[in-house]
Amino acid sequence: MSTVIFIHGAWVTPRCWRYFAPLFADKGHRTLLPAWPFKDREVSKQLRHPDPRLAEVGIPEIVAHFKEIIRSQSNPPVLIGHSFGGLIVQLLLDQGYGAAGIVLSSVPPRGVSAFGSPTRAIRKLWKLFGATSPWRGILHPPQPDAREWAVHQAQGIEMHLVPESRRIFWQLLTSAAAVDFRNPARAPLLLVACGKDRCVPVETQQRTWQRYCASPARTDFALFPDLTHLSIAEPGYEALAAHCLAWTDDCLVAGAGALTDSPEMDLRRFPSGRNHCDLLPQPYL
Repeated sequence: MSTVIFIHGAWVTPRCWRYFAPLFADKGHRTLLPAWPFKDREVSKQLRHPDPRLAEVGIPEIVAHFKEIIRSQSNPPVLIGHSFGGLIVQLLLDQGYGAAGIVLSSVPPRGVSAFGSPTRAIRKLWKLFGATSPWRGILHPPQPDAREWAVHQAQGIEMHLVPESRRIFWQLLTSAAAVDFRNPARAPLLLVACGKDRCVPVETQQRTWQRYCASPARTDFALFPDLTHLSIAEPGYEALAAHCLAWTDDCLVAGAGALTDSPEMDLRRFPSGRNHCDLLPQPYL
């Protein structure tokens, strides 16, 4: 029985996996859903009284937290991360932790800007998070705009947002968010993009995947055109989970070797080792 560790993103808690993770448990996987440091209390309590220690939490502290959890397992687990949690998974894999990793709508590592140029990235972060205390502080959860709220209401999506550390966002511009894209010893990695994602668009996921093409380590790309950034909790998550399950099983069977001929996998998988960037589906090139 394999262990799968689910790593949530910023502003949320492990509750975000309440639909997605049980599908892995139903297939016999042991599932763990740890919270980030100082985010393991009830949502209402975090909103009323955020833990002041949260202000000191940065990307290295989150990575160290999950390293400790991974080291406590009898065998290397599969890591699945969403949004900012996807970046944490990439950092862990790059540092030799985890048997395989899946990143869903992942915040990109340093060197792959979600906002275009580095100058635009700095301006965007400045606008979102301010500059009076760029490294420390606690941010209140953002409110969805009218369009997002309407979509959530129509699809019955419940949001459970909590305060977040300001530090993690500014560290996206530093070496704390950097990986070695050429790392040949990295475990297999699947990057998943969602066609209607307004937070981390498909183009950002493509640029991340293309950087990983420089490594001989297995790196696959999957596109779900009709899903949004909330893919793990919105209608359609079952198909996404099924694809991730099939990929996970394929990795566990094949180890760190080449792709198998598993009939459950589809043409959205693209192994690296040589440049397959010309195979990305239109119109997402």
